[in-house]
Formats: sequence, structure tokens, C-alpha cells
Amino acid sequence: MLDSLRNLFRRRRDRPPAYSRDLPPASPTATLEGDPRAIRMGDVINHDGSDFVVEGTLRFDEGGFVWQEHLLVDGERRLWLSVEDDEGELEVVEWRRHKGLGLEPGAKTIAHEGVTYELEERGRANYTSEGVTGALGGGVAEYADYSAAERRLGFERYTGEGDWEVSLGTKISPHALDIYPSRGGS
Repeated sequence: MLDSLRNLFRRRRDRPPAYSRDLPPASPTATLEGDPRAIRMGDVINHDGSDFVVEGTLRFDEGGFVWQEHLLVDGERRLWLSVEDDEGELEVVEWRRHKGLGLEPGAKTIAHEGVTYELEERGRANYTSEGVTGALGGGVAEYADYSAAERRLGFERYTGEGDWEVSLGTKISPHALDIYPSRGGS
């Protein structure tokens, strides 16, 4: 185990640093291979032993509070990665969309597969869409976020849609990601 950790740190030390894309500095304790707040289209994200390509991004703004959701694709595997910086507290969540769960937001708690999630927040935010996301280019999204320790249950509904998209997620350490910026500009 110790040899594996040493090799991991040695590999990271030998890599060139990722660039910041003119973002505000990360918290003093952050030592990331790339900054999740700087993820953009075409970047490669190594997570959980797989290399995912960022194929789409949703950017949300709720009265000046902003966050992003990125569609990551590795062949047939698709997951969403949300990145939220709340006053220096960086939260990264890995999400998987699910159909047919029969769940809707509204209650203060929702039980699903033996886990009881508590309502964390609910609201409406303006959004823009870039690349492949399944959402219109922009508009208003409604959302409701529930949590149970590190687990998350999320609901989203976009302009002109009647049905809620339901996602199950897990909060992950930003250190679990290696981010390789795309070579393209923009």
C-alpha cells in the first residue's frame, strides 16, 4: 500500500502543472491536479480508474451564486460531475441520472433504497448549456437537492419540460480527480 501511494505522488510530481484559466486561487489547503472549478469542454478527467471526456456543461446562476454540472463520457459510461464553490468550500459530487424511480421533490425527507434524504435546498436558477447536455441552450431550471451524509438525491427540471430529472450522487474529494486540460482555446 505504501509503495502504491509513493508511486502515485511520484507520478503527480513529475507531471506539468495544470493551468488556472484566470480563476480565483483555490483554498490554501487545495493540492489538486487541475482545478475542478476550471473544467471545460474537451478536458479529460481521470476518475476512479477511467478517463472521461467532458462533452457538455451546464452553468447555473442563482442571484450571483454559480455552479457547474459537467457531462463526462467514457465510451458507454456517462456520469455528471457538479462543482460548487460556496465561500471557499469546494463540493464535488458524482451524479448518475435515473429514470423510472417514481420520485418527486416536495417532502422534507425522501426515503429511497433504505436511505432517508433530507431537503437541503430548493430553488430556480438561470442556466446556459454548452455541448451535449440534453437541455436547451439556456433558460430557467428548477431544482431540489436532498442529502444523507455523503449521498445526494437531486431533482432538476428545465424550461419547457414537465418531468423532473432524478439523479443519485455521492460527494467525492476533489483530490480524487486528475484533470487534463484540452489543448483547444476558448
